[in-house]
Amino acid sequence: MRKFFLKFHRWLALPLGVFIMILCFSGLILLIGGEIAAAFDLDPKQVPFLVAVKQLHRWLFMVPDPPRGGISLGRIITSVSAMCMTLILLSGVVLWWPKNKKMLKNRLTINTNKGFRRFVHDAHASLGIYVVVFLLLISLTGPVFSYGWYRAGMSKLFGQEMPPKEMKTGKDDAKPTATNDNAFRQTKDDSQKKEATSPDGKKDEQGKKPKGSKLFKKIHTGQWGGWFSKILHGLAVLIGGFLPISGYYIWWKKRNTKKA
Repeated sequence: MRKFFLKFHRWLALPLGVFIMILCFSGLILLIGGEIAAAFDLDPKQVPFLVAVKQLHRWLFMVPDPPRGGISLGRIITSVSAMCMTLILLSGVVLWWPKNKKMLKNRLTINTNKGFRRFVHDAHASLGIYVVVFLLLISLTGPVFSYGWYRAGMSKLFGQEMPPKEMKTGKDDAKPTATNDNAFRQTKDDSQKKEATSPDGKKDEQGKKPKGSKLFKKIHTGQWGGWFSKILHGLAVLIGGFLPISGYYIWWKKRNTKKA
């Protein structure tokens, strides 16, 4: 069984590791850049560098037409990479899982006295397990902003309400709808609009912003716990970007060893 998960982990990560690395590092830049822009009272959407990084993060520069709801190769690659990242992480946990308490201690530490190769191997396994929960949340919520059918499923899973138009099937994914990218968009016009209310003063369906949008955005961008969660989120995506690099190194060394 371990051999199966090892092959599954390896051959899923080899073709997609580059894209996962891009997603993690670009996400980290957006997180740090957004905080720096806010410190200088700048709108991140008006900073050309951050706009470019967001296009890389969302679509690999292959911006769909229209961006809101359109389909492009870049959108497909990033969303599929995020979905597969979940499987890679879960298979990694299976491979890491120790058989006894003695092995647990070894799996949680990084050995620095047995050469660079062993150091990279231990760092790949140990650091990955420390942030696996955060990376799973990020990878699970990423495709929410690309596909309506995925967002509907995640909303059910998290018990979040969705407007009727967001509950459509995947046939509408290729059409320009307001469901795909709105979770990232909070325009001034939206914030200035008066929320519709019913006679008893409660918000009605048209005046209520989907709770799922806010929840998924907070989880994906690390905004759920203020500065503390943002720091944890930043460390997680930094390690997440390191994992493909270390994984490629481990694979390359094993490949050369077998040839020798």
